[in-house]
Amino acid sequence: MAQELTSAPLVTTVTAGHLKVADPLWTVSALLAAGLLVTAYFLPLWQMTLLAPQYPNDLHLTAYGTRMVGDLQEINTLNHYAGVKQIVPGDVIELTLFPFLLFGLVGFVVLAAFSRRRILRLAATAAVWAFPLGFLLDLQYWLYNFGHDLNKEAPLYPGPFTPKVLGRTKVVNFHSECMVSYGFWLVVAAAIIMLLGPKTVRFLRDSWSNTGTERKTALVAAIVAIVSGFAFRPAPPLAHAEGAGSLAALIAAAEPGSVVTVPGGHYNEQITIDKPLTLQGQDWPVIDGGRRGDVIRITADDVTLRGFVIQGSGREVSDEPTGIRLLGDRATIDGNRVQDVLYGITLHESDGHRVRGNTISSILEFSAERRGHALYLYYTFDNVFENNTISFAKDGIFVNFSARNLFQGNRVTHLRYGIHFMYADQSRMIANVFKDNLTGASIMYSSDLYFERNEFANSRSVASGYGILFKDVNGVEMVGNLIHHNQIGMTMEGSPLKPESFVRLRDNLIGFNGLALFLSTTVAAEFSGNSFVGNLRQIETKGGSLEHHNTWSIEGRGNYWDDYRGYDANGDGTGDIPYQYRAAYGELVNKDEALRAFSYTPAEMAIDLAARWFPVYLNPPTAVDNSPLMRPTIKLPSSGENNSRVLALLVVGALVLVPLATFRFGASSLRRAW
Repeated sequence: MAQELTSAPLVTTVTAGHLKVADPLWTVSALLAAGLLVTAYFLPLWQMTLLAPQYPNDLHLTAYGTRMVGDLQEINTLNHYAGVKQIVPGDVIELTLFPFLLFGLVGFVVLAAFSRRRILRLAATAAVWAFPLGFLLDLQYWLYNFGHDLNKEAPLYPGPFTPKVLGRTKVVNFHSECMVSYGFWLVVAAAIIMLLGPKTVRFLRDSWSNTGTERKTALVAAIVAIVSGFAFRPAPPLAHAEGAGSLAALIAAAEPGSVVTVPGGHYNEQITIDKPLTLQGQDWPVIDGGRRGDVIRITADDVTLRGFVIQGSGREVSDEPTGIRLLGDRATIDGNRVQDVLYGITLHESDGHRVRGNTISSILEFSAERRGHALYLYYTFDNVFENNTISFAKDGIFVNFSARNLFQGNRVTHLRYGIHFMYADQSRMIANVFKDNLTGASIMYSSDLYFERNEFANSRSVASGYGILFKDVNGVEMVGNLIHHNQIGMTMEGSPLKPESFVRLRDNLIGFNGLALFLSTTVAAEFSGNSFVGNLRQIETKGGSLEHHNTWSIEGRGNYWDDYRGYDANGDGTGDIPYQYRAAYGELVNKDEALRAFSYTPAEMAIDLAARWFPVYLNPPTAVDNSPLMRPTIKLPSSGENNSRVLALLVVGALVLVPLATFRFGASSLRRAW
């Protein structure tokens, strides 16, 4: 009997008025946990950061129990590219149920706080633990559905994937970083307090009671010493610039609107220009950011930066560090060398800049996909980019959610995309050169574009060797451009996107490509005065016949086709019979996609040649030009130069060889006669 009394748990009852509390420590712990749960209702539970190249400051989505806040519209836009369905908070039933679940749990915990029944306490503790675990499992279920319910026709379809509810996930060139937030940790803290709170307090109380006076004094002294050490720890000394002195000091001392001449030297520092100034470099001073963040940040309006070597930005791709970041308006960035930086020049939510005469490249030891863009435009308007030389970056010119920008006289080489437009309306491209890139230009979701006298050449990638790609564009005018020596000269889809709009090509050279035009059935473009010369194939379709989709002559003026076999009886420069392009191989590929493996091989050429010589089977024409031109309207400048050189060599050869041959012949005749 004594043993039973000794082993039985002690139950302490405390009376407060008419309220009997079985265990004060448990009651306090449970009520504290209930308070934390109520507080969590007002705090975020989970957050996602989306790292996307076209968003310098990343995109953020924060989930509360009853709502989602953040860059939801922009995230849905990116999800559209990858075929992910939109996030619609109204469709998430859990957001509606959350208040009932949470406050029901709070009521259960309060009830258990005053209960003497052990089973009720355990049930309340288990319910509080189940709440955060269920939240994570339910959220992972939603993310799994988002990653597997995809639109396969999306432009950047990645295939099924599973975003992680915690940690980093990479999809195409986007990264997501997910982590729980304050509200979630409060719920976890509530669960820990209910599980361990009373036991921990009892253990500490008993340990303190069994500690002697001397040990108590020493313990208190140790705690005070530790807290004091953290509170009064001296701050580390500031790092100073080495070499030619402090550029930041020069900027700080300068009057607004003044001209600051910076002598040559090596400045190891990151600088911020926060007042209108002109910084003029003398003897190419080097500003080196030491591989930390942005090298130069311009936050003021009307700043001019000229004559510097700018290098050494940070290396972390997720931070998108840049050589020059423009945050104020109307900056002039003129004649600088921007090198060994992840991103070259970033224009972020600021307008009216002039960027001219700069040489820009990224980090050479990085692979192309890890580098940043040379010119990176985000939500910026009315800028001019002239005579810049760009190479060895990811994309040469990346334009996102920006409009009314002029690009003129730039030379862009050795990149992924020479130019990449995403929602870049009212842009003008004049006399630029895009050579030796994987893709010359990728133009997507943009309107009111004008291209004149640009050159798109030598895009030879098997997978994406387009001179120009147009997707879902409106109001495009192309005049006098050279599109040559690419795997595919031009590819179009959704061009124009709106039936009332247009895509018009006049007097361009589309020549010496593996394939001149690759068109889907969603294309209704207008072609006039263009010269199709030297292409292995002229036109290939995607999705069916194009015979009646496009317009191949405007006001009686068609295009020049070097494989046209008609005639011009009246000598007006226009063929008297229509030009019809029939691609037997292309028709076979449309019926069996596996035959595309024979593209650009002798088998393809043999099929097309046999169809011309032995027209037993005449497939529908891909293009019908009723007014074909008899002469090309535009030629490569190099072809004329080469002809002149050949003619010059022939003349020189004649002037040298003819007299020499005459002399030798005469000498031989004289010897024989003698």
